[in-house]
Amino acid sequence: MFTHQIDAHLALKLLNTEDAEDLISYIAEDRQELRKWMPWADKMQSIEDEQNFIQYARSRFADNQMLPLTIVMDGKPIGSLDLHEIDNVNRHASIGYWLSSQYQGQGIMTRSVERLLTIGFDEFNLHKIILTADVNNKASQAVAERLGLHQEGTMRDQEIINGHFCSLVQYAMLEDEWTNEN
Repeated sequence: MFTHQIDAHLALKLLNTEDAEDLISYIAEDRQELRKWMPWADKMQSIEDEQNFIQYARSRFADNQMLPLTIVMDGKPIGSLDLHEIDNVNRHASIGYWLSSQYQGQGIMTRSVERLLTIGFDEFNLHKIILTADVNNKASQAVAERLGLHQEGTMRDQEIINGHFCSLVQYAMLEDEWTNEN
């Protein structure tokens, strides 16, 4: 089983259907906030919806196109993190994540993304990892900036959320930059 222990309390593990109940509970609690940034937030309404997503993500993992992870604190799922759009030819991927509001502001996401960057470069042999954040999602941008990802630009009207076009800031880290800084 794929597990990466970050510290005595925090770990990343491969997303599995056993996590669905906890994750959908947090999604329901935080839906109003999540829906500002995540196009999928309103679609996740039931344990079955979450289980279906997990099965989809696991099939993408089996095809080497995604690394879906659960963020675990003291054995309890508290959020999700992934590498997606993995391009093994051009050696790049994108990061996506969300965390229960109960656990935000403690550095958990920064430490989780930091570990995922290491996994991406060391275990997946990626050359570039991309993180995009809504131009108004300052907390997500702060994660990228704390970890030294470089802002590459703004993609105007890139995605539709809640019926409105949203612009995204794109950050990226190259393998040699990560190696030199860590």
